[in-house]
Amino acid sequence: MRIKSEYKIRKIAGENVIVAAGATNVNTTSIISFNSTSVELWNALSGREFEVADVVAIIMGDYGQSEEVASRDAAAWVEKLREAKLIEE
Repeated sequence: MRIKSEYKIRKIAGENVIVAAGATNVNTTSIISFNSTSVELWNALSGREFEVADVVAIIMGDYGQSEEVASRDAAAWVEKLREAKLIEE
């Protein structure tokens, strides 16, 4: 899978928000805000193919989480990206 290249993270009013770069007539009723962990994952994985296992490895390596916790969190993060249609598979 791959994060869609037309989406970028921008800091707006102190929040990390996903925006469609160069898009006009954007639906602002649905805003996606990221915490610092999500921003780190996004930045580490943008521009390349990745699997859930790559997300697990980042969470385990950067945050010292167990494989069980990292796997659960990685699966949830990827599912949220899918729901928001931010990734290509």
